[in-house]
Amino acid sequence: MNVESGIVFSGRAGAGRTTYFVDVRQAVNFRYYISITESRRVSDSGFEQNRIFIFEENLEDVGDLLGKAVSEMKGAMEERGPLPEGSPPGKYERNGKAWTKEEEDLLRREFSKNTERDRIAGKLKRSAHAVTLRLEKLGLVERPEESAVSAEST
Repeated sequence: MNVESGIVFSGRAGAGRTTYFVDVRQAVNFRYYISITESRRVSDSGFEQNRIFIFEENLEDVGDLLGKAVSEMKGAMEERGPLPEGSPPGKYERNGKAWTKEEEDLLRREFSKNTERDRIAGKLKRSAHAVTLRLEKLGLVERPEESAVSAEST
């Protein structure tokens, strides 16, 4: 254990554009907790992170629940069998792949013709959300302000 930082264990697992970090730490009040962090690349220079903390008083219940979930998932995977070869990893064939110059050119052309984003997404084999993010990155649309987004949700 690294006494100075309070880290008892630290590990990571990569999964494409997502990396999972699992840490066991000791807080300043000497209690232990597990921190699970999902870090996902959302642009060429940005990441989105989500964290879950499991405190020692909840460890047994959450650990049992996770163990059951893993067991059920493994059973379901065995029942399903192997995935077909060459099947795309998700709904969108280009999901998670770098944008090419040709794709960006097509995006610009279609956007300038006021083509609906869902139609553009279909042509690019990407999600409408990915199209919106790329339009923002190219400076063709403005990113909504955080305050405007939170005001809409209330």
